[in-house]
Amino acid sequence: MIDLNIVLQEVDNIATSEQLSDFFEKYLSKRWMIAELYKEMKAMSPDEKKTFGQEIQRLSQTVQEAFSKKQEDIKKQQWDKQLMHDLVDVSILPTSTPQGYSNLLVRARRHVEDVFHAMGYAIECGHHMVTVEENFESVNIPATHPATEMHDTLYIDHHDTQWRNYLMRTHTSAHQVALIKKHGTPCKFVVPWKVYRNEKMDASHDCVFWQVEWVVIDRGLSIAHFKAEMDNILEAILENESIESRLRPWYFPFVEPWFEIDAKYTFKNKDKWLEILGAWMIHPAVLKQAWLDPHERSGFAFGLWLTRLVAIKYWIDDVRLLTNADLRFLQSF
Repeated sequence: MIDLNIVLQEVDNIATSEQLSDFFEKYLSKRWMIAELYKEMKAMSPDEKKTFGQEIQRLSQTVQEAFSKKQEDIKKQQWDKQLMHDLVDVSILPTSTPQGYSNLLVRARRHVEDVFHAMGYAIECGHHMVTVEENFESVNIPATHPATEMHDTLYIDHHDTQWRNYLMRTHTSAHQVALIKKHGTPCKFVVPWKVYRNEKMDASHDCVFWQVEWVVIDRGLSIAHFKAEMDNILEAILENESIESRLRPWYFPFVEPWFEIDAKYTFKNKDKWLEILGAWMIHPAVLKQAWLDPHERSGFAFGLWLTRLVAIKYWIDDVRLLTNADLRFLQSF
């Protein structure tokens, strides 16, 4: 028979999980010690088997209880040790807190807002989700235009109580009429924020990009006014008077007239032209929707691709780097 005192002393001496495992294999598994005692009962009489079996059962129960208690003690010690290891004293100032990095687009947007604010523009935001009427019809784009189709626009499976359909705005011009009504005339405002297109992504295109819309409404405005304003603003935003830009007349049937502006920059010893904004005189139909008389008032607007402007300013050849959350890229600026 096993000496119970010796076994209980072995339990007391256990200090680690490994020793617990060894003890279990030695005394409590089906192959060792206590299990082996049952084999001795084969040669005993029925009365002896009964008495011996009861002794084995008491021995097994006592050892099992001692083992379980020791197992709980070991587990509690491990928990206490881990808690002490993880303990944080919040009253101690950190010595090496990692520094965060703002995205170049966020920094550029804030810089653009500062430039426009200093020039007397109101800063607006608008909504990311707008109605079809706001996005297209309010800026003189009819429902039959290809831009309203799924290959350009991300529609939302939702309508409001007035059964108006919604989409993710494809340009910040969606807020033009509402903001003209809000500010009255004369007015100058800018909307720097995200827009959404169902684009095929490549080095110069992304499905989500940042656009800056700025609008000026007053009496007697002309193309000469908007060209001078554009040059001043681009120089202030790019902080570089040597950036060369070009203005190209372009046909777009819903404004009159329309221009595309490219900027030239050097990357890897090669000169590149990249379209950075569109500019236009506001169509009389849009002015009428804003409750203005087009014979009395005129205006111009610009749509700046902030994402591409950042690419030009920092010599970045792939706009997707600005939004793919690569810390190596973000930490290099």
